[in-house]
Amino acid sequence: MQLPHRSIKSIRPLPSIYTVFPTSHDNPDSSNSSKVNSGTCLLRQIEDGIEVVPFERCNALSAPILSPDHEEKEVFVVSQKELDSSDKPLPIPPRSIWQRMFTRQRILALLGVQFVTLLTIGIALMAAKSRSSASDRSAKVRATDNDSPLIDTVVGIRRGPFAVPIQFPQQQSSACLANTNELLAWQCASDTTFQLNILPSPAGDSSSTMVTLGAPPGNGSIYHGHQIPEIPPTELTVIPDRDGSGDGPMYHFRTTYNRAVLLKEEDLTRVGKPTVQPIKQHTAFQPGESLWRCVFNETLIEGYIYVNQPAITSNETSTTNTSTTFRLPRMPYVVKLVEQRMPNGKGPSCEKVKVQQGGGLSRSSDKVMLNLSEPASELRATKSALMGAKFRTRRQTETANYCRCQWLVQ
Repeated sequence: MQLPHRSIKSIRPLPSIYTVFPTSHDNPDSSNSSKVNSGTCLLRQIEDGIEVVPFERCNALSAPILSPDHEEKEVFVVSQKELDSSDKPLPIPPRSIWQRMFTRQRILALLGVQFVTLLTIGIALMAAKSRSSASDRSAKVRATDNDSPLIDTVVGIRRGPFAVPIQFPQQQSSACLANTNELLAWQCASDTTFQLNILPSPAGDSSSTMVTLGAPPGNGSIYHGHQIPEIPPTELTVIPDRDGSGDGPMYHFRTTYNRAVLLKEEDLTRVGKPTVQPIKQHTAFQPGESLWRCVFNETLIEGYIYVNQPAITSNETSTTNTSTTFRLPRMPYVVKLVEQRMPNGKGPSCEKVKVQQGGGLSRSSDKVMLNLSEPASELRATKSALMGAKFRTRRQTETANYCRCQWLVQ
């Protein structure tokens, strides 16, 4: 391979070190007294001559070069690869604040964030608790029509199971049914006893009050007429005396249930207009007897408890429709109960059943749908339900085409 050539003039002359040998180095006497100055240093008793030649380092490949005034010198060549391998990379400086922090500073930062988080949660919980307790202690202030504040003071209600004796209803209407021979399918209970349970407050919520409604414990007999409603736990709310009737604030509950009426087999096949008066004598059906069970789905039931109006008599009441006599304390307040069938798109029906041994009912294939007096209202209610509209009812509104029962227990 031919090496590149450079001009001699372009090469800077390098310094040379020469060693001068004395002529009388064999004579030991003369060696002690001879002094030879080489121009650089003084050498004594030199056995052999040594010439030191400097090396020229460069990054380019080169051949041995010649100096114009000195002997030939050799150039030592170092490649770029060897230079790069000998260099160490510099460390990368940290980019984020977290990476520039020491370990102790990071621990203190984490502890500070946890402390602020726990402090925020504690303050929020204390604020929520103080607001709830303040709302329970404060009186309920409502605005009337003339924007004057009305303060409602509600008397505490007694809790426990109570007997609600039901006599003749104040109001009774079966106008929602079109056929006269089907009017008995809507009857109002009379001469019976409901059991109203005012339940204890749930744990941690002393302001909430729940009630249930049902039949007192019996012997499993099945009786003719309107069956006692079975209402699951429902919340009581407070209604102020806004209309100035003097009834005072009251407790109110509102829910729906499937209303059932048991009729004899010939009650739906009678010729002529049957009577719709409440049945005073509750006849018990015998095992093996066939009867009609008429159901009104999602019947609205409301209850009003006037805590500022004590009942006339608050003695114990014994149940009347069971063979086993037991006593319950009578409801100490005036109570009003209202049942009403509203258009809901679910028509009432009657199915034939048979009484079994032990009090059960077995179904059969016979089922009839009751004709309603306003089928158009049922169609509108069905469309509203399909469109997702909320079902609203007008409170205590008497309409000629509604089936309704109302009792006032004093």
